[in-house]
Amino acid sequence: MKIGDQIRTARKNENLSQEQLGQKMNVTRQAIYKWESGKGYPDIQNLIMLSELFEISIDELIKGDSSFQRKIKVKRGTGMFSDRNFLSSLSYFSFFFAPFFFPLLTMIFGYEEIKRHGKRALISHLIPITTFIFMVIIYMIIYFLSTQVEGIGVPNSTVVGSSMILLALITIGVAIWSIKEGVKQLRS
Repeated sequence: MKIGDQIRTARKNENLSQEQLGQKMNVTRQAIYKWESGKGYPDIQNLIMLSELFEISIDELIKGDSSFQRKIKVKRGTGMFSDRNFLSSLSYFSFFFAPFFFPLLTMIFGYEEIKRHGKRALISHLIPITTFIFMVIIYMIIYFLSTQVEGIGVPNSTVVGSSMILLALITIGVAIWSIKEGVKQLRS
């Protein structure tokens, strides 16, 4: 069934005139007539409104009208930023090859969804770096204290070893999380 026939049938089932339907949708009676006669098509906002008014899916409205389906153009990105799931996943996978560059690039040039994933990835990639910086500072404090207090020029090896194990565990945790999030994006 063509979209015009679908609209006419749904309108009559609701006992509405073209004028009444037009008033509910804030369009003219002539617009409703054009849609029903196949001389024009509703835009996406009006399709959504028709779907809500008649409590039928947009799919049901347009499924039988192949000429209308051909006129629908889905906007997609072009070039490098066209596949959003792939780019979102790369933000997470970039932990292994460009941990700051790629998430920053997607945050600057990507669509909102890609920007959100770029931000999450960047924050997760910063965790091991900030942990490392924090451990270096602690290492320097311990080294200073051990030379001043104990008179030794070598810091406590237990503290250094524990710090390296902690840093390795955090880095492995972030890597696993990044892989999991990247795969999740590819599957969605």
